[in-house]
Amino acid sequence: MINRVASSITLLFLLIAPCLSAQDELPVNPNAELIKGTAFISYPNYWGSPWLSGNFLTGEIEFTDGTKVGNIGLRYSSYRDELIYYNTYLQAQIIIDKISLKGFSYTDENGVKRIFRYQHYNNLMGGDRYFEILSDGEISILAYRKVDLEAGDLANVKRGMEYHHSYYFYVYSANKGYSPININRKSLLSKFSPSKQKLVRRTLRKNRVLISDEASFVLAWNLLKDNGITIDF
Repeated sequence: MINRVASSITLLFLLIAPCLSAQDELPVNPNAELIKGTAFISYPNYWGSPWLSGNFLTGEIEFTDGTKVGNIGLRYSSYRDELIYYNTYLQAQIIIDKISLKGFSYTDENGVKRIFRYQHYNNLMGGDRYFEILSDGEISILAYRKVDLEAGDLANVKRGMEYHHSYYFYVYSANKGYSPININRKSLLSKFSPSKQKLVRRTLRKNRVLISDEASFVLAWNLLKDNGITIDF
């Protein structure tokens, strides 16, 4: 019996050790004491992932008064639209009070800087949300990285519930608000007047830009903006 208990403890340690080691490698920032929030409680363990990133990543937050705290471990929950901070001193995960933030950023696993802004969404099912800024400016392209918890494939009863990505994209300006947009060529063209669409097609063709995914869509958008071709919004 004693050997069985000892083996169980050893196995448990082996399972959690990589996680603890990963958290220990996170940076420690003396200004982190400015961060206020509540303790994070783990989500239900279903198929898929509620997270935008697989691990805590080094990032920076900005408070509403402009104060910034950088070099801290952050993880964004697309399921609850929550920003989780790993407090290395307490060895605890903290949900940062959303109302205290202006935005946050972090560098993802591919070395790409991801920037998010906290702002009010006043369309259907409105509320305050974190939006990822895909292209910033007087007119911006924003992404709302929503993840829903839904029933899995009924043909496979073992799947049960699962986290399902439901990303939404918007053209946004402070004066006009939000206009939904799909990540494809047809939707992009629809944002330009008929008189400009020919110029848009020619510019994309000249620069050999084919819109096939989110990255190429943003590339096309920035190309048109840099060429002074503005949407009618």
